[in-house]
Amino acid sequence: MRIGFAYRSIRGFSLIELFMSLAVAGVLVGIALPGFQQLQERQRFVATQHGLMSGFHQARTLAVTRGLPAAICPSADGLSCRSGGVWDQGWLVFVDANRNGRRDANESVERTHLDPTPTLRIRSSAQRPMAVFRPNGGSGASNLSLRLCSEDGRLLGALVLNNTGRLRQARPETINGGCT
Repeated sequence: MRIGFAYRSIRGFSLIELFMSLAVAGVLVGIALPGFQQLQERQRFVATQHGLMSGFHQARTLAVTRGLPAAICPSADGLSCRSGGVWDQGWLVFVDANRNGRRDANESVERTHLDPTPTLRIRSSAQRPMAVFRPNGGSGASNLSLRLCSEDGRLLGALVLNNTGRLRQARPETINGGCT
């Protein structure tokens, strides 16, 4: 009978090998993390931009199909429009049956989108904080620009609604002004 271990049969990692593996993994994570954060920011921007576009298209479609003005406006509670052109907390779509340019208690909310992305700032032109579509699909006398900005104030992109009701995406370099 033999007492002791046969060292050739022991398998596993030494402490040095384990620490080296952890060091390599740490370096790889350190290299990949900034790129991943940029990817996340870009995806939040794209998702928010598409959500806004969908809301604008629905408001225009409602106006045309129902023959009444329909609006999309910024909202913090999903029940009333918010003034000041700050869209960060969400928006709502409603049919403006009495044509007064604001949502009243008797007008139903057709769609809400609350707290889309807390890390994005969304601002519209001060002169035009909301969009009202007429039954012919038009949207007013001047363009409405929605700027989508990062937390640190970088302009990521914009949506521009012209007076005929056409909505388009705009790249940051084509937009006058920044994120204010």
